[in-house]
Amino acid sequence: MTTADDQPGADPGHPFEIPDEELRARALLALRQGRFDLAEKLLAGKDVDQAALVESLRIYQAELEIQNEELQHSHQRTQTALNRFMAFFDSLPVAELVVDGQGLVKEANEEARRLFGLRDTVYHQYFFVRLIEEPDRGVAIHAFANLHPDAPIDLHELRFRTKSAKVFIGDLHMAALPSDADEGRRVLCAVVDRTDAVLQREALRESRERYRVIAEFSSDWEYWIGPDAQYRYVSPACMRLTGYPSAAFIADPDLFARLLHPDDRHLWTQHLGAHLGDESGGIAPLELRIRHLDGHEYWIEHSCTPVFGESGDFLGRRGVNRDITELKRSREQLHFLAQHDALTGLPNRSLFRQRLEEAIPRTIRRGGETALLFLDLDRFKIVNDTLGHPVGDRLLRQVAARLTQAVRASDTVARLGGDEFVVISEEVGEPNDAALLARRLLDLFATPFDVDGRELFLSLSIGIGIYPLDGMDVDTLLRHADIAMYRAKAAGRNGFRFFDPEMSEGAAERLRLEQELRNALPRDELLLEYQPQVGLPDGKLCGVEVLCRWDHPRLGLLSPAHFLPLANDIGLIDQLDLWVLEHACGQVAAWDRGGFSVPRLAVNLSVQRIQSNDVLEKIKSILARTGMDPRRLELELTEASIMDRPASTIANLGQLSGLGIGLAVDDFGTGCSSLACIKRLAIRRLKIDRSFIERLTTGSDDEAIVHAVIGLARSLGLAVLAEGVETAGQADLLIRGGCDEAQGYFFGRAVGAAELASRYSSGKT
Repeated sequence: MTTADDQPGADPGHPFEIPDEELRARALLALRQGRFDLAEKLLAGKDVDQAALVESLRIYQAELEIQNEELQHSHQRTQTALNRFMAFFDSLPVAELVVDGQGLVKEANEEARRLFGLRDTVYHQYFFVRLIEEPDRGVAIHAFANLHPDAPIDLHELRFRTKSAKVFIGDLHMAALPSDADEGRRVLCAVVDRTDAVLQREALRESRERYRVIAEFSSDWEYWIGPDAQYRYVSPACMRLTGYPSAAFIADPDLFARLLHPDDRHLWTQHLGAHLGDESGGIAPLELRIRHLDGHEYWIEHSCTPVFGESGDFLGRRGVNRDITELKRSREQLHFLAQHDALTGLPNRSLFRQRLEEAIPRTIRRGGETALLFLDLDRFKIVNDTLGHPVGDRLLRQVAARLTQAVRASDTVARLGGDEFVVISEEVGEPNDAALLARRLLDLFATPFDVDGRELFLSLSIGIGIYPLDGMDVDTLLRHADIAMYRAKAAGRNGFRFFDPEMSEGAAERLRLEQELRNALPRDELLLEYQPQVGLPDGKLCGVEVLCRWDHPRLGLLSPAHFLPLANDIGLIDQLDLWVLEHACGQVAAWDRGGFSVPRLAVNLSVQRIQSNDVLEKIKSILARTGMDPRRLELELTEASIMDRPASTIANLGQLSGLGIGLAVDDFGTGCSSLACIKRLAIRRLKIDRSFIERLTTGSDDEAIVHAVIGLARSLGLAVLAEGVETAGQADLLIRGGCDEAQGYFFGRAVGAAELASRYSSGKT
């Protein structure tokens, strides 16, 4: 023990004046040496110097102050370390919970509170196992009970439940924490949310399973080749296309190449080479032929793409072989149909043009000529309309076969449409060669065609154009051959004509007129006029006959005789009939509304319209739209329309008559009417043709004919109307002969609707 006398600079006379610095230094020395000055003073003897005792007390006090400071510093360091640990504990991205021996949560970091939805201040009230789904609690409780301090336990993919009842999947790590007797047992439970990973794994598993199922049952042959060019997977579809099982390709990677058609193997080699130089997968699919084990050949579409890992390393190629055998056949068929006529199988207009365009350069190089024959079947439309389109189609097929057999293999027979055919004959030495071919084709048609046991006779009208004499290009040559064909038809049919430049002007005019007629209805160029039909002898209006006129912008007003035959030739007559009927019925309704009434409306119908299957529906529809009373409508029929296909004609006319529509035979006496047919039909009226009326006063036999017709009508109970009455003498003879009605210039020309109404409303005749 040191004393005041031992201390340097001490004043023995003043023991209480030891500086604080010295006291603190002596206290630090004593603490470092592990002793207390006061305790040793007291233990030194019974008599203790008072000054020394005071000195020792002061040193002891300094020692206590130093220890207290050190304790405060130590507490501060401990608190700082605790705060740092808690901050670290809270900032961990893994849910951490401290659970006591009873299973209560004592501590929970921020991630645990967020994950489980625990409140910050009362989370210690929760039992940890209640945060685990019931089916997985048992394994967690067992692990908790058997946890050793030096052996942590990991439990994987348990189902946890948050306080809001949301379930997630996580891994649980348990580790025993050091603890004292007061705290009891403590266990650190770390929970890692694995929900996304598990769901992704399940999705991947399901995706792989779906791919496996699809690949196993797909008709496409799928495969996977590794970077070593060995098959990793081959789907069972390979068996259907090759006859070999998947194992055969896995065992022999070169088998696929050996099964390819020899002509396609070089394509396969090029395809592989392209893939070696292009890892982007941008190589186009390849169509190949592959041989089946049984010898059959299939077309496949092969496509493959490189596969890379996440790090960019090459993992191999995934490929698909798709059976396109039927697709190839369909493509070939579509290609054939695009260039061939579907009915006859002959080249169509498109392939014909291509063949002729190819023939022209060959003709130029050869220095010869090429003949183009334009063929049109005479009167085929009558066969088609009379016997129906199915019979017409079968007849066209026989025509095509007959034409094909008659030409050389190097010639082309094509169907342009309808009943029009063309023949391209190359290497024609002189025009006479084309004439010989035309005669041979005409002779072919001298033999009748047998269609469904019925003999049908056809003839041809042929126009011939010679390249380069009649045209330097396809369109010109075709047009001139067409013109020559029309001349052959106009010359009496069943013959041929070469093109002559003089033909062009008339043919061009006809073609122009055809086009103009097609546009006449849309352009509202057609108009109707009405000729009065009067009673004899009083001249009272008893009906009107509607006549169609064409107000041609170039040629002026044209009568029906100028354009109805053309309309019939180009297939517009049916449409024109319906237009006239509807507008005339509409005019009768308009007259009625204006206070002018026409007792009867007479409308001519073509044979095509009478014989059509929908004639009843069309006329009923027009009557309904216009409000026309069918009893005021009279349809005028030619003798030819009655005699052509009498069975169907009688059936259609019987239905029309059943509606109340009147029927009249127009131009009676000019044809060969069957009285039996007329008797079977509900005919009301016979119209005597104008050709008999115009010679009525000339002393010819026509007067006797007219009287005979009137007598015949009387015996059949029919009314009689005379057409073309132009003089008073003709009218007088008709009146004396007992004719009921008449029409003609003597009683009034055909006029517009307004003029007719004005004339008869005012009483003029």
